[in-house]
Amino acid sequence: MRTFAGNLYKDDLEGDNIGVFFGTLAPMHVGHQAEIYKAAALNDGAVVIASGYTGDRGDQMGLPVEKRFRYLREAFSDESDIKIDYINEDNMPQMPDGWDEWTRTLVATVKRNIVNQDAKITFYTGEPDYKVELEKRLPQTGQFKVSLMDRTVLKISATEIRKDPIANWDYINRVFRRHFTKKVTVMGSASTGKSTLVRRLARTSNSPFSEEYAREYQERSNVSDDELIVKDYIRLIQGQYDANSREINSPANNGLTIFDTDAMVTKVYADMWLDEADRAQLQPLFNNTISEEQIDLILVIPPVTPYVDDGFRNMSTADEASRWAFHHALMRVIDEYGFMDKVVLLDAKGDSDDPYGYYARYLQALDAIQERTGFNIKHLE
Repeated sequence: MRTFAGNLYKDDLEGDNIGVFFGTLAPMHVGHQAEIYKAAALNDGAVVIASGYTGDRGDQMGLPVEKRFRYLREAFSDESDIKIDYINEDNMPQMPDGWDEWTRTLVATVKRNIVNQDAKITFYTGEPDYKVELEKRLPQTGQFKVSLMDRTVLKISATEIRKDPIANWDYINRVFRRHFTKKVTVMGSASTGKSTLVRRLARTSNSPFSEEYAREYQERSNVSDDELIVKDYIRLIQGQYDANSREINSPANNGLTIFDTDAMVTKVYADMWLDEADRAQLQPLFNNTISEEQIDLILVIPPVTPYVDDGFRNMSTADEASRWAFHHALMRVIDEYGFMDKVVLLDAKGDSDDPYGYYARYLQALDAIQERTGFNIKHLE
């Protein structure tokens, strides 16, 4: 196992004075950023080092140190005087017994990222205990010093963020936000009001939303459902995944993103229209994409509304029996991939003023989002 790896996309830092900021960074928040910028501003450049081990507080929430390194490298990709690296502590003694080896690795990691090996190196930490431990072990050559940062300026706790990321959303670095985003997908057969519901839920919660990529692709390509071939499905799978990912990574992301369909819906159409050999070609891509999506809530609309021919879907699937067959096939696919515990069936009935239940399902969906994701949506009963 590799102990540490450097940022492959930046030159080593030049200069006679180098700042170093290190920590668990699970996640990085705006307080960390302020400290990193201080280290960079007071020196010719700064090395930022994420440190961790298998089972640490970051790994326990799906942020192993290698992923934190990748997120950090992305977060500072446009900062030429900030270099990112990480230390994997798996093969070191656990703290407090690991300080000697950890300090040696820390120094080696810094030096592998700088040009001038004799540069003055200042380590910045907000923990008084860390300052004491490092000063005991750093070489007493005059090259190294440890500076204690004042954290009273930005009182932000990564622990509090981990406990309740949505309540602390504004403090999480934008790259790290994708890890905490609550992802809601709306699914159903054709003409159930999915797209309208997605748009209205997103605007009610002030959240970003994706649109159904298949509609865009098929209209642009002027191709109907029964004409799609394997290469079209590859583009549909990736196109919808990319559309959903763009909303997750959008600056408008407030902790909740809402998607109009995903790869599981595409799989149902592939199962309907492709032969066995073609479906076999697509299966690995479906498996990989669906496993990567990590959906928090699936809102399924049954085909209880009148079919409206908008010229998009093949009319051979417009009758009631075909729409219910699609619905049952969708539920089987959801079950096959182990997401049934994420499903809420939007089956609320409307009154005489809402004969097809559009408004009733809208309210039901809002309640489901609030209950299942913890995202607070205030609406009138």
